[in-house]
Amino acid sequence: MTIDRRRFVQGMTVAAMFAPSAATGAPTPRFATAFDEIRSWVGKAFPGAVVAIGTHGRLAALRSVGRMSSAPDAPPMPRNAIFDLASLTKVVGTTTAAELLYDRGLLDLYRPVIAYLPTFAATPGHERITIRHLLSHSSGLFTTDLLWQHSRDRQELLALIDHMPVAWPPGSRYQYRDENMILMGEIVERLSGKPLDRFLHDTAFGPLAMKDTGFNPPASRLERIAPTEQDDVFRHRLIRGVVHDENAYVLGGVAGHAGLFSTARDLAKLAELYLRGGKGLLKPSSIAAFTTRQAEPPGTSRALGWDMPDASGSFAGPRASPDALIHTGFTGTSLYIDRQRDAFIVLLTNRVNPTRDNKRIGEARIAIHTAILAAIDGLPLDRQPRPDRIRSQRRR
Repeated sequence: MTIDRRRFVQGMTVAAMFAPSAATGAPTPRFATAFDEIRSWVGKAFPGAVVAIGTHGRLAALRSVGRMSSAPDAPPMPRNAIFDLASLTKVVGTTTAAELLYDRGLLDLYRPVIAYLPTFAATPGHERITIRHLLSHSSGLFTTDLLWQHSRDRQELLALIDHMPVAWPPGSRYQYRDENMILMGEIVERLSGKPLDRFLHDTAFGPLAMKDTGFNPPASRLERIAPTEQDDVFRHRLIRGVVHDENAYVLGGVAGHAGLFSTARDLAKLAELYLRGGKGLLKPSSIAAFTTRQAEPPGTSRALGWDMPDASGSFAGPRASPDALIHTGFTGTSLYIDRQRDAFIVLLTNRVNPTRDNKRIGEARIAIHTAILAAIDGLPLDRQPRPDRIRSQRRR
C-alpha cells in the first residue's frame, strides 16, 4: 500500500507545526492558574503528568508536573515522558487505522464483521454485527469473564471472542467493550496485510513524525517511560515499559484496544490532524464519517471510535464543546479535541502508580479541563457558563 506523495508532504506540514522549537515549558500568564490546578492534584490523583495545550494551529503549552512515580526518590517528570496510553489506543491507533482503510475504499462501515473475519461466525448472532457496531460500541457482545484469566496466548484469547455471546441485538444498546476494538484491530491487519503496529507506523505515525509513538517500546526508551502499576496479581512486578492492560499483554502487546505508548508532543500532532480535517493523510469526508455523533443506539454519545460529551457532561467538565472529540485511558490518560475552539488538550498521567485503587483521576480530569478551557476562553476560573448556555450548545 502506498501513500500519495502530495498528501504526504501536506501531512509533514502538520508535524512541522509542533517541532521542538514550537513548544514551551516556561510558565505563561494565560495558563498560570490552570497549571496551578494541575499541580494541586500531584500526590492526590497521580504522581506526575505532562500536559499539551494547542490553540489555532500552535502548541501553546507543553508542561510537566510532579514526578515519574510515587517512589520517594523518583525523578521529576520530564516533558518528553512516554506513557502507556491504555484505551487511547482505541482512537489514536485503531480508529485512525480504520479511517485510513475507509479513506482508501477498503473498509465498508456497514459490512458484517464475519465478511472480514470468517472465524467470528462461530457463534449465533455474530453475523448481524457490522463494522459500525464495533466502532460505536453497540455490537451486543458481552461477558463477565476476564479473558486474560482464561487465555495462555493470542490465539486462545481471540478464540474466546469468536465464541462470546451476543447479549442484545446489535445496534440497540451502547456497551463499551474492549473486544469491539480488539476485533477492529484484527480487521485492520486482514485488510492491510500488515501487523497493526507496522501499518500504523507506515501510514500514520511515520508521516506525522510521531517518533515516540508505538507498541512494545524498545528498552532504550525505558528511562523515559512512566511506570504504571505494581502488579501483585498477574505479573507480580512493577509494570514499566510493557503494556499495563492484561488482555493486551496476552495478545503480545499489540492490540486494537490497548498497547500504544506515546508522548504529549506526539499526541498533539494527531490532535492537530483532526482539527485540520485530516489534511495530509485523510480526506475531510473520511474524518467527518468517523467524527459525527451516531444516531443509534438511542441516546448514544459516541461517534465512531471517539466519544463526545453528553447531556450529563464528561471528563472535560461543563465548559466542553458538545461536538468535541474525547477519550480516556485507564492508566490516567485523556485526549480532548475541540473543533469549536480550534483547540486541544492532551493530559497524560500514570494515575495507576502504584495502584489502580486510586480513582481520584475522575474529579481531577474535570477540574483540570475546566481550568484549561477557562484559560483558553480568557475567562476567570470561577466564572462558570450559565446552564441555559450549556444546554443551547448541546443542541447544536
